[in-house]
Amino acid sequence: MMEGVRQWLATSLGARLLAMLALLMTVSSLVFLVAFMGLYRAELAQERTFASQQISMLFQASLENAMVKRDLPGVRDILRRLGRQPVVHGVMLANPKGEIRFASHSRLLNKPVVRRELKACNGACSGKWPPERPYSRFYEDPVLGTVLRTVKPIYNKPVCTPCHGSLDTHPVNGVLIADFDARNLRTSAVLGAAGMAGAGAVITLLTLLAAWYFLRRSVLLPVRAIERTSSRLAAGDLSARAPVPGRDELGRLAQGFNTMAEKVQELVERLRAHDAFLQSLMDAVPDGIRVIGPDYRIRLANRAYREQVDGAPESGVAGTFCYASAHGRDEPCPDSLVTCPLEAVKRGDGGLKIMHTHVGPDGEQVPVEIVSAPLDDPATGERLVVEAIRDLSAQITVTQEQRMAELGQLATGVAHEIHNPLASVRLGLQAMIRAAERGRPQEEIFAYLRQVDEAVDQCISVTGKLLRLSMPPANHLQVVDIAEVVEDIVSLLRFEAERQNVEVRLEVDHEHRLLATDTEMRMMVLNMVQNAFHAMPDGGELHMSTRKTAEGIHLRISDTGVGMDSQTMKRIFDPFYSRRADRANGTGLGLTICRAIVERYEGRIEVRSTPGRGTMFVITLPAADAVRNGDVKKQATGGGT
Repeated sequence: MMEGVRQWLATSLGARLLAMLALLMTVSSLVFLVAFMGLYRAELAQERTFASQQISMLFQASLENAMVKRDLPGVRDILRRLGRQPVVHGVMLANPKGEIRFASHSRLLNKPVVRRELKACNGACSGKWPPERPYSRFYEDPVLGTVLRTVKPIYNKPVCTPCHGSLDTHPVNGVLIADFDARNLRTSAVLGAAGMAGAGAVITLLTLLAAWYFLRRSVLLPVRAIERTSSRLAAGDLSARAPVPGRDELGRLAQGFNTMAEKVQELVERLRAHDAFLQSLMDAVPDGIRVIGPDYRIRLANRAYREQVDGAPESGVAGTFCYASAHGRDEPCPDSLVTCPLEAVKRGDGGLKIMHTHVGPDGEQVPVEIVSAPLDDPATGERLVVEAIRDLSAQITVTQEQRMAELGQLATGVAHEIHNPLASVRLGLQAMIRAAERGRPQEEIFAYLRQVDEAVDQCISVTGKLLRLSMPPANHLQVVDIAEVVEDIVSLLRFEAERQNVEVRLEVDHEHRLLATDTEMRMMVLNMVQNAFHAMPDGGELHMSTRKTAEGIHLRISDTGVGMDSQTMKRIFDPFYSRRADRANGTGLGLTICRAIVERYEGRIEVRSTPGRGTMFVITLPAADAVRNGDVKKQATGGGT
């Protein structure tokens, strides 16, 4: 039970206020009671002393009357009768020497009182005998209890001088000592104090009840309402508001609390909107993005990353470990086997660009390129790491799709190139049939066969060029005749050039050879030529030439198209940027692929353009005979897309 009371006092403001009020009022009542009891007892003692002195004066008058008459038996009789009174313990008459001459009880006669009385007077007397003035004092008798003693000198008078002497030498004839019962004085004081205590207890109880009612209604209930509102806010109910009880301090507190709650709700809604915007912004990035904390847990991840690891754009990867999400491991990756961007950030190495292998949705191994950078969290002070993850398998797929899209644009030209030889084949076969039916000489039939054979060679040449263009890149480097590549691509695009009224001039040398992959060189030239065609929607001239210098082989492609301004030239190599002069929708990847191919072989691509006059691209690649063995090994490991 005591434990419950302590818990109630510890958790309830009203209980503590009530206990404090009860303690304060109890202590105040006790202090007041003690002070009152002392004052009340002193007042009673003063009244009793005054009454005893009045009685002593009556005793004195009676004694003086009897003494004047020299009636000593009458004096003794008066003292005995006074001693029989209920409130009188004893009456004594002492001479100036301190000897008791007359007493209400014979046991008190002839006993000295001077030394004992002067010692016990406690400052009420002057310290000499006989006393010069009357006094009263209380003392405790072991048998009688509390006793009030009144000591009153009987002064000498002229009528008494014949017996007692002159007034100057004998101012006091005797001393009257009367002892009164004072036990009821303490009882009266206790009863009075008890009555005051009872009244005080009632007043204290009523005061506590009134204070409790006031505190509960004016303080505790409003505070509890604010407490319940704060609990609802803490639980996530941001619409909770506290009732305003009035215009006093608690009312202003409730109003201020509600204002604070409104601001908190507004701030939380802003944070939610900001988080949603940040997530949408991250989801808009085509590459996978994830933010990792120092404990290896993923703090944020975008849609592309979720699709990379789970195959579901709405999957929840936040809060999971990065090594479990990407590598399917139960513990951090060994730093000796895998370069961990988080560990690099912890060491202070900064950002990295590395190649990893992640585990895909179906458990397959997915090659990825990771670009990481450190990020400081201003809220917690933690050092985080941000990773941009590019799915290289998807990039390869995009590149192949781009290649097939470009091949699709060749369909019309290829059909035209093959249609003419096939028509010649058909005409030759028909001529041979007629010649055989008419019995023509064999030489004429052989001539028709040679024409058919030449037409078939033309078809095989066209399909061969097309096949070499569509083949996947080789895993090793090859010696590539750049002139042959240019001639084959121009041959495939001859029909498109004629349709767009573009005149093509070639100045290429078959001695200019590169160490590369034939497929990628053909794709690069195809993109460059088609880009030039797109820049000349109304026709023009395309000039392609090769030249060998100390820097390597230069392939120059110039057109007389619409040209480009400086702002457009800054963006032409950006992925998905397309602004074709023929107003057709392009993929925006052609020049991006060209630059990637050129840079893979440590070459460079330059562009110069004048609006309204045309554009010239100059591609520089190392010549095959100038590539050192070390460079060959380096390029061989990076060849292919």
